[in-house]
Amino acid sequence: MIKRNSGFTLIEMLITLSGLLIIVSFMPMLLDIHWVKEQQPERFNRLEWHVFARQIASEVREAREMEIKQSTIYLDKFNGEKVSFEKYGNLIRRRVNGQGHEILLQSVSDVQYKLEHDGIRVKVMTEQGKEYETLIMTFFQPKEKGA
Repeated sequence: MIKRNSGFTLIEMLITLSGLLIIVSFMPMLLDIHWVKEQQPERFNRLEWHVFARQIASEVREAREMEIKQSTIYLDKFNGEKVSFEKYGNLIRRRVNGQGHEILLQSVSDVQYKLEHDGIRVKVMTEQGKEYETLIMTFFQPKEKGA
């Protein structure tokens, strides 16, 4: 009987196959990361804009006084709460009494609040260069804090 020492044993074959499968299992994650970087969708959503516009309109109508400082509007409500809508990085967030972090819009490059005779004009510029604007009508002449 002649013994041959050439070839793979079953154990060697299983070890090689398991090593190959481990390496191949990481490939989809590497490819997905690459695809995500190439295909970044527009993060500013029109539906979020409409929700934001309704939210800020509701808060403005409930306010007794308001104060505009740069990219932040502070609303003093009749129940004693102080609500703010502020630009925070590339986000617009809502805070109550200086607490909380409710994100209302993302991918925002600039926000402007302007007091007008019949309400407040809100302009938002997205990172993609699109501009959104709304006029929040009030039932009374809006007055700025301290005025």
